[in-house]
Amino acid sequence: MTQRPSAAELWPVLPEPVRAKLLAYGHEHWEQVYHDVALQNQNWIPLRSPVATHAAYDEMNRVTQEVSRLVLECCRRRARTAGELRELLGVPEGRIQLLDDSEPLTGRLINAIRSDLLLERGVPRMVECNVESALGGVLDADGVIKRWMAAYAEEPMFRELKAAAPPSAIDARFDAIRADVGPGKVTAMLFTAGGGYPGADRPNYLINRLRPFADRGRELGVDLVVYPVEWIEQDAAGRLVAGELTLDAVWRMFVPPYVQDSPGMAAVRLAHEAGTFRMYLPSAVWLLSNKTIFAWLWEDLDSLPDEDAEVIRAHVPQTWVYGPELRQRAIDDRARLVLKPTDDYGGHGVFIGPLTSDEDWVAALDAATGPHIIQELIEADPLTMQFLQPASGDVVEAEVSYCVSTYLFDRIPAGVFTRFSPPGAGGVVNLTQGALTGGLLLVDETELKRWT
Repeated sequence: MTQRPSAAELWPVLPEPVRAKLLAYGHEHWEQVYHDVALQNQNWIPLRSPVATHAAYDEMNRVTQEVSRLVLECCRRRARTAGELRELLGVPEGRIQLLDDSEPLTGRLINAIRSDLLLERGVPRMVECNVESALGGVLDADGVIKRWMAAYAEEPMFRELKAAAPPSAIDARFDAIRADVGPGKVTAMLFTAGGGYPGADRPNYLINRLRPFADRGRELGVDLVVYPVEWIEQDAAGRLVAGELTLDAVWRMFVPPYVQDSPGMAAVRLAHEAGTFRMYLPSAVWLLSNKTIFAWLWEDLDSLPDEDAEVIRAHVPQTWVYGPELRQRAIDDRARLVLKPTDDYGGHGVFIGPLTSDEDWVAALDAATGPHIIQELIEADPLTMQFLQPASGDVVEAEVSYCVSTYLFDRIPAGVFTRFSPPGAGGVVNLTQGALTGGLLLVDETELKRWT
């Protein structure tokens, strides 16, 4: 087996002068770095971004690229179209808005990926492969690390360490959208006012907040308008209209099973059926995020080429489709398992065995009436992070749960979204459940050794 670079976060091994500088800049600049960042939890502010080597970033991207390819290939071994795949996954007809059952399972469906990686002794383990046009975290992941880099710009120590941010996920996604919908097309980024993104319930506020984002899209050749799906209309020819603009394309920034019905959504459905716009990306991509596919990867292990099987063994936790025949095994092995619904997101319905009482675990298993998986528990490396409590000015250093998400847009790596629990929180790391966010600061391993 090839020895791969460690992806471990570097704080435990950073030389003391580097640690001191990072925290000094954190105390001085945290307000500007975290201004208007979409955090559900405002009680704690991280004083730095996690730190990793450039080689670690490359390794995490390699894992994301390989597993996303294997996910698509796994589905194509079983189905030719989205409809066939939907039936195999047990997803009811009509659950996924705007799904075309005849959509072929082509490579286009993995043109927007966000992996959720836990690090286990420095090895990236992918607990979820999110395949969606509505991938979260891009704006804040880019913004946080960009503002940290602006704060560090004049610091000689960081220049010597070749400190850098990952390539912009914002720019990479716009490049992918332009390539997919074509140049010169009027494209609406449709969000839902009923979504969980902070400010989405105030559409005019969110439109104004995202104006610089839309401006950047236009600079990169995407004629973008930010608009709530609830306000969309159709013209006499059946084409979608956002205010005064007739739309050629829709960038769907709502999750297709969870968007509320509205006259605007009805207009989008009718126009979709008539084929009057191109969608980035088809709703069929949601199927490829289904967690059942990880169980299929393990089922197929013995028939795969050795190098593909090794990727799965090394980086995908062992996964089983849960059913009554596995109930006793799941009870006996609770301390080594996680229970998840297969077709949900945001950490909803996830039970971590060792953090769940015997009684609650059995109750969760018996309540798992829809499709679920049980998955090998990853012994994830904790993140040692320094948090400021703005209300009191206190600083606390704590070991917290940590997840790294790497993005691929049009198969090109760009950007990192890191999430970590605040002090004293549980093991599920999700923004909707109070997790905090930061970018990822990259440094050169060779230069780092000179400071040791």
